[in-house]
Amino acid sequence: MIKFFRHIRQTLIEQGKMGKPAGRTGRYFKYAIGEIVLVVIGILIALQINNWNERQNDLKVERIHMKNLVEDLKEDIKLYHEYRHRNGKIYGLIDSIVPNIKSEHRKEHVAKLAYWTRLVTLEWMVLEPVNRTYEEMKSSGQLRLIHDTDISKQLSKYYNSFSKFEILNNAGLSWAEQYVESLGKIFDAEVLMKVMLKQQIVIAQPNQMLTEDPVTINQLLNALNFFQGAIIRGDKQSLENEQNALKIIDQIETTYRLSRD
Repeated sequence: MIKFFRHIRQTLIEQGKMGKPAGRTGRYFKYAIGEIVLVVIGILIALQINNWNERQNDLKVERIHMKNLVEDLKEDIKLYHEYRHRNGKIYGLIDSIVPNIKSEHRKEHVAKLAYWTRLVTLEWMVLEPVNRTYEEMKSSGQLRLIHDTDISKQLSKYYNSFSKFEILNNAGLSWAEQYVESLGKIFDAEVLMKVMLKQQIVIAQPNQMLTEDPVTINQLLNALNFFQGAIIRGDKQSLENEQNALKIIDQIETTYRLSRD
């Protein structure tokens, strides 16, 4: 561009020296301005094309992320179902444990009690929903690609709720630890080990119930009660998250027309 203007200046100087008519100089200026306008228009068009190409590429990347998010959410829903199913088994075990361990004839049911009490923690699972795609987008700064603001807000709310599971998991682990400690004071370790390995009722003798001390038994039931409270809250939170996940899946598939793929 600078060379172009230098060329114009030099041409005008030469025309002045040669005494060329002023009319031709005016026409030359018009020609030069026209060339400049064309160059500017060309640059603007090139920028528009480049922006359009970048936007199309962003839309493709966004769509891929949306598909992956839907897959993650569907995986979460399966986890929520499994979590509540296993917790349902735990509630059944607790219903069997409490009346039998409080019974005066508890030693007659040592085998069943050892099985029921040990199976409680074997059935429990730490709930960790999937957040790989969202975290990947977050760390790479690609959350900005989500053009639907409502979907963006719903996703943010959903994934921020995972911190609640971390609290509930820690509470469950804490009470499970106290429960297992009390369990070891009541039943012989050998029978508990056999239950863990076989995950079925094993032969147990009355003397493999080490104590009937009401304080020790109460400690077990107390820890079991608080443990149950933690998983009940987990059930409630998992159900709420499942409903939110289903809504987000429907919203994403409708907005991005993923059902057509």
